[in-house]
Parts: sequence; structure tokens; C-alpha cells
Amino acid sequence: MKKILVLLTAIFVVTVSFAQKPKVKNDPTHDEKPLHFGFSLGINTMDFRIVPSQTAVDSAIFADVAHLQPGFHVHAISNLRLADNFDLRFTPGISFGGERQITYKEYKTANLLIDSADLPVVVESNFLEFPLILKYKSKRLNNFRPYLIAGFNTRVDLAATKKTWGRSKKEDNLVLVDELDFYYEIGFGMDFYLKYFKFAVELKYSVGITDVLRTRIKKKDEDGVYYVTPPPEDAIYTNVIDKLYSRMFMVSFHFE
Repeated sequence: MKKILVLLTAIFVVTVSFAQKPKVKNDPTHDEKPLHFGFSLGINTMDFRIVPSQTAVDSAIFADVAHLQPGFHVHAISNLRLADNFDLRFTPGISFGGERQITYKEYKTANLLIDSADLPVVVESNFLEFPLILKYKSKRLNNFRPYLIAGFNTRVDLAATKKTWGRSKKEDNLVLVDELDFYYEIGFGMDFYLKYFKFAVELKYSVGITDVLRTRIKKKDEDGVYYVTPPPEDAIYTNVIDKLYSRMFMVSFHFE
């Protein structure tokens, strides 16, 4: 967090210093275009907010995210001009390579319900994303323009294909998550107007609003549809979690 604040302060100081006197504007009509396109590259970290269950309180076993593995994302940009200071942006893309490692702390060690050999429990995610973002731009300062964003995102987790609970097979995991999730997003950034295109650095925080923890799986056989729950030896890893909400922090570099 301190590094981010230092970076933002440096950007602000540089922007103000460059804005002290008028300069020749690069691509002065860029923001007057009713519709323009681009692409975006960036890095991200995926996280969970874990709400403990009553089982966690009773058994004194609590789950927590121990480590975050950074990932990458690539997006297309479609920007619709609404007014002088407002744009509507649709930026579909994919985020991949990220993972969250969940560890469990057992405070009543006599129970020995958690096998240390199973830790950490790794949850991988590769998302298809469909963000719809409202962008508010301040007044342009020579070749710089800070902005704020807020919007809504739908994500489909392509890696949430584990079929059942377990630890021995590739398609199994001790914690399973749903494929579909919805997020609200807020952030800010800075547009830099270059000679041939506009470059932007953007920081965005995504907050999942649906509980993605899977506590049962739908099965089907010749007798019809039925549901299965974790087997007793694996149930504790899911039972100590009441709700599981996704979080994501993204740093993006836009080219428009």
C-alpha cells in the first residue's frame, strides 16, 4: 500500500509540474470521437474474503488466505463518449494465471481434523470478463487527464471445472467454487496523450457480491438428478467456511 501511495504521489507531482504552463497538445481531438477502440494489458492479484461458519467456531478451525499468486489479464476496449467528462466503456477480456492458497489454523490440536499434508489448498481461476464501466474524466491538463471509474463486471471462471471433492485426481479439490460471479468495481487512472495514441495507467478494485463456495454438486444418472456433498474426510475444509467472496486488484495499461 505504501508503494502505491508513493507512486500515485509521484504521478500527481509530475502531472502538476507539467501542467504549470501551456504546451502543444498531442491528438487534441481524441476525446471528441463518439466511439474509439483499443486494448489493455495488466497484472492482477486474486483474493478471497472468507466468512467463518458456526462449525469453525465450534471446532476452532479457521480458514484464511495464506498466499496470492499474481496473474495477468488482456482486454479489448470499446469507448463510447457520453459527454465532455463521461464515457461508457465495455472491456471484455480474460484474466489468467492467478491462484489463491487457503490455509487452515486448528486451535484445538487434539482434534487433528486438518492434515498438514493437504495445505495449502490451492484454488486456481481463469476468468472470462465482461466489465461495463462508467468513466468520469477531469479537465485535460495539457497532455494529461486523471479520471475515476465505477461499474459492474460479470466473470466466468474457466478453471472452476473440478468435479468433486478430493486430493488425488486433477479434477478434484478440497474447496470448490462456482463458475459464475458478479462484481462491482471502482478505480482511478491517468490518461497520457502521446503523439499517435493515448496511453493510460489504471488501478481497479473488484468486489464479488455472490457467495461462490460450492457445498454440493449436481449429478445425474439413469435414476435422475441428485446432489452430493463432500465426503466426511473432506467435509471439514468446506464446513468451516460459511461464505466465500472473491476480490481482485488490477493494474492495467491501456492503449487507445
